[in-house]
Amino acid sequence: MTRYLLTFLAFSSFLAYGQQTKVYGTVNDALTGIPLPFVRVQFVDTKIGTLTNDLGQFSLETYYASDSVQFSMSGYVTVRKKVIKDKEQEINVQLAIPSTDFEEVVVRPPDEFPSTVLHKKVIANKDINNKEKLLSYEYEVYSKMQLDLNNLGDKFTDIGLVKKLDLVMSYLDSAENGKNYLPMLLSETVSHYYFKNNPKKKKEVIAGTHITGIDNLQVSQLMGDMYLDFNVYDNNINLFNKAFISPVANSARSFYRFYLEDSTFIGNQWCYKLRFEPKRKGDMTFQGEMWIHDTTYAVKQIFASISPWANINYVQDLYFEHYFDLVAPEIWMMTKEKMIADIKVTRNSGIYGFYGRKLSSRKDFVINEERPEEFYKSDNTVELLDSAKVRTEDFWIKNRHVPLNKQEEGIKEMVDSLQNVPLFKTLKNLTYFATTGYYPIGKIEIGNAFAIASTNPVESFRTALALRTSNKFSKRLELGGKVAYGFGDERFKYGGSIRYNITPKKRGMMVAYYNYDIEQIGQSPTAATVGSTFGTLFRTGPLDKLTFVEKAGINLEKDVKKDIIIYSAFEWKEFTPLGIANYVKLNEFNLPDTIKSIRTSEFTFRYRWAKDEEFIGGSFDRSSLRSRYPIISIQGIFGVKGLFGSDYNYQKIEFQLEHHRLIGALGRIRYGFSAGYVFGTAAYPFLKVHEGNQSYWLMTSTFNKLNFFEFISDKYVGAFVENHWEGLLFDRIPLINKLKWRLVTLGRITYGSISDRHSREMLLPTFTKKFGNVPYAELAVGIENIFKIARVDLVWRVTHLDPGMSPIGVRARFAFNF
Repeated sequence: MTRYLLTFLAFSSFLAYGQQTKVYGTVNDALTGIPLPFVRVQFVDTKIGTLTNDLGQFSLETYYASDSVQFSMSGYVTVRKKVIKDKEQEINVQLAIPSTDFEEVVVRPPDEFPSTVLHKKVIANKDINNKEKLLSYEYEVYSKMQLDLNNLGDKFTDIGLVKKLDLVMSYLDSAENGKNYLPMLLSETVSHYYFKNNPKKKKEVIAGTHITGIDNLQVSQLMGDMYLDFNVYDNNINLFNKAFISPVANSARSFYRFYLEDSTFIGNQWCYKLRFEPKRKGDMTFQGEMWIHDTTYAVKQIFASISPWANINYVQDLYFEHYFDLVAPEIWMMTKEKMIADIKVTRNSGIYGFYGRKLSSRKDFVINEERPEEFYKSDNTVELLDSAKVRTEDFWIKNRHVPLNKQEEGIKEMVDSLQNVPLFKTLKNLTYFATTGYYPIGKIEIGNAFAIASTNPVESFRTALALRTSNKFSKRLELGGKVAYGFGDERFKYGGSIRYNITPKKRGMMVAYYNYDIEQIGQSPTAATVGSTFGTLFRTGPLDKLTFVEKAGINLEKDVKKDIIIYSAFEWKEFTPLGIANYVKLNEFNLPDTIKSIRTSEFTFRYRWAKDEEFIGGSFDRSSLRSRYPIISIQGIFGVKGLFGSDYNYQKIEFQLEHHRLIGALGRIRYGFSAGYVFGTAAYPFLKVHEGNQSYWLMTSTFNKLNFFEFISDKYVGAFVENHWEGLLFDRIPLINKLKWRLVTLGRITYGSISDRHSREMLLPTFTKKFGNVPYAELAVGIENIFKIARVDLVWRVTHLDPGMSPIGVRARFAFNF
């Protein structure tokens, strides 16, 4: 029975998409029964109608139906009949001749402004005009993106550096405001986009793509329509990780003022001009105008820019144009888009900035011709044809919707020529060094600038040097190594690694490594390491629980299908305690014995699911662009006793969920949950050492007032929620709003316990606590976007307070966000 019910519900929801209302029937004279021709049949409060034929018959079929249909003819009484939307139905009507009595006619002024009436009709019809209503659609899209260096100033050409790069001079151009800009990058993409409803499936196949000016940056999949498209019919338009209120949002009249200013034909369609501007400062809104079709109340054209007070960094202005056309009866689709963003540090900055430009056009629409289910099944939401990156110029001449202008054709020549200028190479290498810590010299890179010098209680002063191969050596194989020396313990530390992408088309990164160095157990994986120069400067307490770790391992991270990443690894490691940390075990006489070191051999398997997640990255490293959906991972770690001298048998199972989401005017939220359990027995360093932070540097993935090794568990749960309120509060406070500060709040909690069975392997250290019946919790409130780069939080340790220690602490970090 359940199966049939689910089938019925699925079928019902299928019918709800793309469904038209059809009304047909006959109109007769009520007295004679004779069919009446030329009777006006029209859906009430719409312009959708028809006339009866010579036999009095009519038929109306539309997406734009109202709940009633009206029959009117001169000399007869007008009749209205109820209609069931999204159904086919027969309605037969008889019209009667009116009596000679007339009712009183009262003329009153309108209750609403014409602009309000028009906007209400736009909202009432937005679901019908939205492309998401369709059962399926597909089209060809051409996108062209350009990045230009701007804010050059009048004396740019007099700068000695520019004179040395005289090649640049011939490519300078002027914007409409007369200011010079220098084209630096051009990308083109031709793709085919496919969409179906119930269930929602989308797919894009990129037939051709090329990028001029970027080396080793895998962004081709982001240049198609999937990731550069937004829908004006959505309530919130997401740009630069901010949620802007759309002028076509259901609640738009709470944020905008609308003005009906003009009407005219656009092509052969009569349209109304509706100008919109924000009601108040502080809201993430647009200002501009849109033209509304007078029959369907669809957006025909929209021109808009972000409001000047929008709390967004670096983007000084953003302007876009969307053009819509009827591609089939009553089917509106966007056919052309233009966008330009002006990106500078500040509006009046003297520092160079960028123009980002986008032009896209769409054609060859296919509506409601759904393909077989198998067609939409793919390992990637965006597929790159094997030949997409090696298309000839003949392909581009044939497939460009818009030809390149002379300036655009010259960008490739200029950038390719600059690559051979020594001064340009040096500037590029210095930029790379500042962002990665490594300076490229031919086929190798020297670093790491972020770990050249540091201090800790064991080594006193420490210095380190690292080497790795560059992409000029190979884009699939990377060899790396490091060496460090501690002047306090007079001991060398070293390590080496090999990274190899075994399946470059569908990432499969294999890593083999060996490391002989000092580590801090219980530190967040994203924290600065013990040997970090930066971490040395901001400690709140001594690193007196360090561990000397020798480890070797191999792992493979493989992208599987579209949304799944599988990780498998083997690692052998030996821990030797340093500082006040020690390893103690009771012997057969129940007396404590000190253990010099402990060993384990672990197999790790992790399954990670993130629907529609995409990445941006280079040949070896990449960063997630996140997903609109929760990211779920399940991990198992299995320690095997006796394997390569391993001392313990145990199994660790952990579940994690994390979700990032824009929540409109309330900003963006990040929340997560985790739970784990350790089976078997193991020494405490191999259990769950709850991550802490002994630094003034704010950590967003762990507890900031928790000390290392303060809590250890073999079963545990944890959760957190962090909300970035953007400018919701501070943008409404006079004077403060000029600072563009943003409020952020955070709550984090964890609870666990540990079984006595592990004490047979090793006693817990004296500086470790137990939760008892009280979880550990922290709350924080902070201000971010200070000088556009800093965040400062006030952190409150709510539970497990230490006598004589303040539960309040200040933590800070750099954070570069739009």
